[in-house]
Amino acid sequence: MMGLAAGAAAWYFFGTKEGRKCMDKAMETFNDFSSTVKEKTNEGLERASEYAGKAKSKAKKKYAEGKEKLADAADTVKAKANRLKEDAEDLGRKAAHSAENLADDAARKADKY
Repeated sequence: MMGLAAGAAAWYFFGTKEGRKCMDKAMETFNDFSSTVKEKTNEGLERASEYAGKAKSKAKKKYAEGKEKLADAADTVKAKANRLKEDAEDLGRKAAHSAENLADDAARKADKY
């Protein structure tokens, strides 16, 4: 049955003038559709590429901003660490000086007795 239907369709499309016109019209429609799909696909790919480029640009900008903020924060931390180091050295010198003074006072008091 299927073979008979396929044979009848083939005879209609290839064996009759009306069938050939119908087949030509169908092929023309298919080719137009194929071209439209191809154009739309290319447009979609171009848009996707544009979006990807914009996203990449934004990501680079955010990375640069983050890197700059990190560098600023690192500089702030270094400055605070240096101040703390200087304060600690100053306190150490003061403690050493106080210890010397105490030792001198103790030696003078010991000499009196």
